[in-house]
Amino acid sequence: MRLSRALITLAVGFLLGVLVESAIGFSGWFLLVAIVIAVSVGAVDLTAGSRRGFLVFLFLLSLMLGLVRSATYREDFSKDEKTFWQGTRGFLVSKTKSILPQNEGALFNAMVLGYEKDVSAEIKDNFNRTGTRHVMAISGMNISIVAMMLMTLGVVLGLWRHQAFWFAVVGVIVFVLLVGSPASAVRAGIMGVLLLWAQNRGRLVEAWRPITLAAFFMTVLDPTLLVFNIGFQLSFLAVIGSMYFKNFWGRIFSWLRIKWIRELVVLSMAAQTTTWPLILYNFGTVSVVSPIANIFVVPMLTPVMFLGLGFTAVSWSGYLAQIFLWPVWLILKITIKIVEFFGAFSWASLELGRLGLAIFLFYPLLYLFWRYSENRGWNDSL
Repeated sequence: MRLSRALITLAVGFLLGVLVESAIGFSGWFLLVAIVIAVSVGAVDLTAGSRRGFLVFLFLLSLMLGLVRSATYREDFSKDEKTFWQGTRGFLVSKTKSILPQNEGALFNAMVLGYEKDVSAEIKDNFNRTGTRHVMAISGMNISIVAMMLMTLGVVLGLWRHQAFWFAVVGVIVFVLLVGSPASAVRAGIMGVLLLWAQNRGRLVEAWRPITLAAFFMTVLDPTLLVFNIGFQLSFLAVIGSMYFKNFWGRIFSWLRIKWIRELVVLSMAAQTTTWPLILYNFGTVSVVSPIANIFVVPMLTPVMFLGLGFTAVSWSGYLAQIFLWPVWLILKITIKIVEFFGAFSWASLELGRLGLAIFLFYPLLYLFWRYSENRGWNDSL
């Protein structure tokens, strides 16, 4: 039996156990029944040598582990949050505030450093209404865009594809450390690295296995991620969308002739394909202008990130820091104006309420659509 199949069975069973415990609570009777079934199946497997029986046994065993882990989990609040990297981010945030105007400086700190506290409510509302909020949050979608940007940059610099992969991986790790290594950025960084790995191997569609294993190991450490942490859920779904719908959206936006702009827009739309139902479920709104607004806003992320990383390298010098930040001011000024323009439409965002059916109906239908697209060849690369 292949080890990968056993590991995936273990991961899926554990994740399901966490979900069951979160939904119905810890039940001793349920656990007892699962133990009896697992022992029975295991005994049959030992006597008959059935591979399928062993997988069922492993699945039920991991299901029990997920139940127990979720029911007995306790979070430790005693950890000191003050680290070297967080201190570095604090210095950079203060430096940015001293150079850029308030709105542009706050948006820069959010997009590059993951510090959103200074962003005004009006700007946040406009980004939410236009479906572009993802560019100012260190999430799976944001990290995925940064990872693909670094991969493309490595190729442009003349690196071989394999070398560009490692260049991008190192860049993602440094970026996560730079924003203070919050749990959300670490999770998003893991997903982003896995996405790069899958693309480097040319096996995007089959990369759900390492993604599932990554979710398994992160859930082992903290079972609350799976149910109560929307950042983890969005990171997971954004990477899944990037893997399975990248080529589909690539065909739709093939008319965009500038390659790096096309790739960023395609990656953003692919990630949103799988994340918007969860956003609707949690926040009750859906953006109508999101597809159009993202065409204009997402490309802004590349120069902002490029100049932002340059700023961090020379932040010790007030003069050199200004050289990098003032072009950023112009880019962010234009970004804010674009978002304000699209957000000004009364129909830009629809208040639909927290529709639980969006989760339970959309994802099965999305899977069927993906199968249909796969059969028609719409998911093949151009």
